[in-house]
Amino acid sequence: EMSDREFAAFLLACLHILRDVLADGGLGFCFMDWRGLQTLLNAAEKAGFTLLNIIVWAKPNAGMGSLYRSRHEFLVLLKKGSAPHTNNIALGKHGRWRSNLWEYPGASSFGSDARDGLATHPTPKPLALLEDAILDVTLPGDLIFDGFTGSGSTLIAAENTGRIFCGTELDEGYIDLTLQRWMMLTGGAPRLRETGERF
Repeated sequence: EMSDREFAAFLLACLHILRDVLADGGLGFCFMDWRGLQTLLNAAEKAGFTLLNIIVWAKPNAGMGSLYRSRHEFLVLLKKGSAPHTNNIALGKHGRWRSNLWEYPGASSFGSDARDGLATHPTPKPLALLEDAILDVTLPGDLIFDGFTGSGSTLIAAENTGRIFCGTELDEGYIDLTLQRWMMLTGGAPRLRETGERF
């Protein structure tokens, strides 16, 4: 939908927003396929981020593609500033053993909770993947920000791991879906802070 130049400008604008909301030492995960990887890396460098790692999300089933269909997606892990970041892996010191190859079923896999989300969103992420990412680099009570909330999977993952969620989304239908998912999970009743109006 965008030219290469437009996409590069879009990513840079998004990363500037991410940089502005992250604390010093804060980390950001950015999902990207191989076609946009270099553009994302260039934008991240221009926005002042440090590249910590590139994680490969390996999926059991191939998705889109022509000559070779993709069975993976990248998660680019970026860091803001120089303060220490939270590391709950620490080579297994905290009981978590992780590598940069993550194997989770994608939306095209039978039995995946991400597959259930396909009816409402084109690129749902599996809750287990999001929860593990949150557990890897945050502490209970930390704030998790998602600039593209979509159907609300990051909100659900944050709720499940005892973190606080903040997100943005332009599509009102996705906002409604996110709130409905949260209500089903928690039994809570969202309300507008400014007016007290209930969902």
